[in-house]
Amino acid sequence: MKVLIAIDGSRESSLAIDAAAGLSWPEGSTIELLTVLPTDVELFGGPWPAAAYVQTDEVRARLREEALVNLGESAARLRQGRALVVTTLGEGRPASVIVDSAHANGADLIILGARGHGALERALLGSVSAEVVDQAPCAILVARHEWTQKVLIGTDGSDEAMAAVEFVAGSGLFMGSEIGVLQVVDIQPDWWLGSTPGDTSLAPSNFALVVEDARRHARDVTAHTVARLRAEGLVATPRVREGSVASTIIDEAAAWGADLVVVGTRGHGLLKRMLLGSTARSVLHHAKMSVLVTRSVLVTRDASSTSRSRSVRPSEVPVASALAHGATVEPVVAIVDANASGPLR
Repeated sequence: MKVLIAIDGSRESSLAIDAAAGLSWPEGSTIELLTVLPTDVELFGGPWPAAAYVQTDEVRARLREEALVNLGESAARLRQGRALVVTTLGEGRPASVIVDSAHANGADLIILGARGHGALERALLGSVSAEVVDQAPCAILVARHEWTQKVLIGTDGSDEAMAAVEFVAGSGLFMGSEIGVLQVVDIQPDWWLGSTPGDTSLAPSNFALVVEDARRHARDVTAHTVARLRAEGLVATPRVREGSVASTIIDEAAAWGADLVVVGTRGHGLLKRMLLGSTARSVLHHAKMSVLVTRSVLVTRDASSTSRSRSVRPSEVPVASALAHGATVEPVVAIVDANASGPLR
C-alpha cells in the first residue's frame, strides 16, 4: 500500500501521524510524509512587497529548517512500524501539491488533519483539507482522533458503499479494530408516494410495502457485509437504524463511541473533479470523529495472481457478482500524467 500523509507542524497534522501510527500496515507498505512550504505570494501576499520590511531569505530558511525537523520527528514516530517511511519537502499551493503528489506516486490513501472551527465548534474541514478531499484520486482519511479502535462503516449495498467495505476488508489496516456495519433506512415518504410539501396524505399500503422492503434489504446488506469482513478475520457486527442517512450515521457513530466513520463516494463533476456525494460530504464536515472516504473505482484480482488487471467501473462489473465468482475487489487509483498543466490533473 502506498500512503501519503500531509503534515504542517500543527496539532491537527500531529493527529494524522498518531492515527497512521495506530494502523496495522501490511508488509511492503510505503508511507510518504509531505510538507508543503508556501510560495512568496502566499507567504508575503506577493513576490516583492515584503522585501523592504523583512528578510525573505531568512524567513524561508527558518520555515524550511522547521519543516525538516518536523518531518524527521514525524518519520521517527512512524518508523517503529513495518512500513517504509520517506519524507518530501515541497513548495506551492498546499492542496495542489498534495493532490499532484498523490497522482504522481500512485497513492492508495491520503491521510491529513482537519481544522476544527465554527459557531457550534463542529470539526469542519479547513480549506486545504476540503480541497484535497474533493480532488483526491484515492481514498482519504481526515484524522480527528489518534485511535481507530472502533470503526463504523456506512453502507447501503451500492457499488460506492461496497468499495468502502472492500477497502476496509482488503487493506489490512484495521485488523485490531472493532467494526460496526450500519445501514440507515430513510423512511421519509417521497413525492411518488403521493406526498407533497405540507401534505400528509399518501398511499399507506404502498408506503408500508416500501418501508418493509427497505428494512429487509438493509438486514440482508448488513449481514452480507459482516460476512465479507469476517472472512478477512475482522471483528464485525451489523446494525440497522431508521432516519435521515447522514445525521443518523453521525449520531450512531457518536452513541457507539466510534473513532472512525467510513463512507464511499463516486467521483464526478466539472472538469472531472472528484466531488463528494451529499451524504459523504455531510458526514465528513459534521462528524466529530475521523472520517475515511473511499472512491468507487474498482479493480478485480485473480486469487492466483499478484498483478492487477484493468480497472473497471461499478457499472461494468457489479461488486456482488465479482465476489460471488471468487474475485477480490479493491479500490485502485487512476494514474495520470503528473506533468500535465493545470491544478486539476
